[in-house]
Amino acid sequence: MLEPRSSLIDADGIQLHYLEWDAEQLIQTQTSTFELPPQDDAIPLVMLHGLGATADTWRLVAEHLYQRRIVVAFDMRGHGQSDQPASGYDLVTIAEDIVHAMAALGFGKVALVGHGWGGRVALVLAARHPALVSHLILVDSLFVEPRHWPGMVRKRFINEQVPPRWFTSRTAYLEAMRNEMCTFWSPQVQCIVLTYIRELPDGRVEEHLHADIQRRIRTSLWEDRALSYYSKVTCPVLLVPAATEPKSGEELPERLERAEDFASAKGHMALQVSRIIRRCSVLWMPATSHEIQLQRPALLAQAIARFVAVSDECGLKGID
Repeated sequence: MLEPRSSLIDADGIQLHYLEWDAEQLIQTQTSTFELPPQDDAIPLVMLHGLGATADTWRLVAEHLYQRRIVVAFDMRGHGQSDQPASGYDLVTIAEDIVHAMAALGFGKVALVGHGWGGRVALVLAARHPALVSHLILVDSLFVEPRHWPGMVRKRFINEQVPPRWFTSRTAYLEAMRNEMCTFWSPQVQCIVLTYIRELPDGRVEEHLHADIQRRIRTSLWEDRALSYYSKVTCPVLLVPAATEPKSGEELPERLERAEDFASAKGHMALQVSRIIRRCSVLWMPATSHEIQLQRPALLAQAIARFVAVSDECGLKGID
């Protein structure tokens, strides 16, 4: 397993932390008899995490991808080891952070992967800077703005879904995370979710992402018009919803109260969006949690690798 390089980079005045996986690092640490498939001139993969997570959330996926291309994952503004300025938590500003960071790393065109909220940031980036994105992969993202979710209202989305995320101890935090991720919990997943928190002097732990910053991000998500971006995206797009493809005639849930309601709604919204995008493929992930990158990293990595490797001229319509 390759330990990624961890570093900070200046993104037009804000320090962003990032992880970089590069096969050249592995070659340099092995004996002269070690053989690894050579990296070609493939474009880099840039990966954006979901709300409250960190770049580390991509560790399990990156392990399957770095041998053929450089993989970089950022802690976005307000998250992990990156700066937490007082302002700038709208989608456009955060997307521009990533553009500046990519330029500072010397990247031109990249394949862009975003999970959840990170998918919305990736969508904004791809729509505003089409020359910089060769492929766009949206992993269980907010495909449709929350104002169009069944039964959703502004107050509920911005406030009621932001509980005080501190825990009495590290053990209490891990127990809560283990309960949420019981079907795929592992020592590797535990190490990843520990990067989402910091320990306080009194022994309590809290998430790196402050509640007030999360509210500002959620406000931006509510006010943004995601549907207007899809028609501006010129590159091939892969949608990966944690949902089953809706059956013909199946109705959208009236309210989102249960986990199965959310999964059903995500399926309908992903299908709706797929019809707007010029070149779109959909990989349905039924019986999967929102944390696809932790639950099914090998399958997700394989899908990303196949999708990015396919020439733009192939006119993809779907992925089996």
